[in-house]
Amino acid sequence: MFFFGTLMDGDVLAAVLGRRLAPDSMEPARLAGWRRVAIAGRTYPMLTPHPTGGVDGLLAHGLDGNDRRRLDHYEGAEYRAGMLTVRRADGSETAAETYLCRPEVAAGREEWRLETWRRRHKRAALARIRALMAGWRN
Repeated sequence: MFFFGTLMDGDVLAAVLGRRLAPDSMEPARLAGWRRVAIAGRTYPMLTPHPTGGVDGLLAHGLDGNDRRRLDHYEGAEYRAGMLTVRRADGSETAAETYLCRPEVAAGREEWRLETWRRRHKRAALARIRALMAGWRN
């Protein structure tokens, strides 16, 4: 699975999955032909097609069915999983699932950056994420 937003943050991913992933289960990857922007009125991102765009993210390996159900719960109704092709650091390409917004979700104008989100929103978001996931049942 390719993560491009808040799930690239180790604390967020651990809160969503209920465990930390092994460091060797994640690798950098790049998605060509897309931009990462904030959803209009929100602090988290979405992907939008863009002919010259590119989005850096993380490719996660070894996720199981329980992980996927937890990720689906976290992503909620705004997103659906879709398959895209990403390029690994070694130059090889692979198909990966990622969460794409539904057509009715409006894109904002500004590019979304993980470091900016961490400084401005991470603390409050983590509290909300932990509360959301505490109510999740398999």
